[in-house]
Amino acid sequence: MNNNYHFFSKVYFIFLMFIGVFAFAQTGVKIKYYTGTEQGFNVSSSGKLYFSGDNLLVKPEATSTETSIPVSIIQKITFTDEILATQEIGANKNNLQLYPNPSTNYIRIKSESKSMAVKIYSTSGQLVLSGNYKSDEDINVSKLNAGVYLVQANGVTIKFIKK
Repeated sequence: MNNNYHFFSKVYFIFLMFIGVFAFAQTGVKIKYYTGTEQGFNVSSSGKLYFSGDNLLVKPEATSTETSIPVSIIQKITFTDEILATQEIGANKNNLQLYPNPSTNYIRIKSESKSMAVKIYSTSGQLVLSGNYKSDEDINVSKLNAGVYLVQANGVTIKFIKK
């Protein structure tokens, strides 16, 4: 019961904060992950920020695609009236490329870096695989159940589908 109370109090607090700052035409939402990386979104008055199951869903505008983020990997959410530089899941400055996607037995991440700390999360936020890999090295995902996963490498989060 204590965990449920703690979770719902956080959700209620975030909801109250969101209502308070949503009066602006555009609200900056900064999400800090436990990995230390941050992701920024500019949510317009037609956009949405809401919870579904164990995920935070961010939809910057009514016509944009929503981004789903497991709550369990979020350390902090900050709201501001400043316009933020945005980083969408899948977009990255390091030019990381995950392939083949979808995949059955292995994936590879092509990177400008020689080595990467890679973490794979289920959509419920559970860490299902982690390790250090070289660019283009096989990452065995054959033991993962079919479904959608989030892969974090070098501060970038990429959606991955396991067949």
